[in-house]
Amino acid sequence: MKKLLALLLIVPATAFADSAAFPDGSASPSAADIQQRLSGKAFDIKIADGSTWHVQYGNNGDYDFKSSKGFADHGDWKAEDGKICSKGSKMPYSCNEVRMKGADLYLKRDNGEIIQFVDSQ
Repeated sequence: MKKLLALLLIVPATAFADSAAFPDGSASPSAADIQQRLSGKAFDIKIADGSTWHVQYGNNGDYDFKSSKGFADHGDWKAEDGKICSKGSKMPYSCNEVRMKGADLYLKRDNGEIIQFVDSQ
């Protein structure tokens, strides 16, 4: 029984550790690379709790955000070297680290979770 309890305690810690690190071989992109990757595109993002986000980045520095939990927002975004910064009408200003591996873009959320941007179909 003690072994089972120990295993149950280790698995969530391991799962969290994996979601808190950028993929091996990923690199910090320039502001221009981020701008090119996001401008005029929509992305679907799966969060660790099972919910999803849909984010549309406009060419003029605006964005629309919708969560599968019913929350929605609209605001402004900008690219900085290695970061995406945004400010919504409901969400406060935030700058988050990003990394790229090939064409894949990853962002570190404020809670430390690493999420992947997947092109919306």
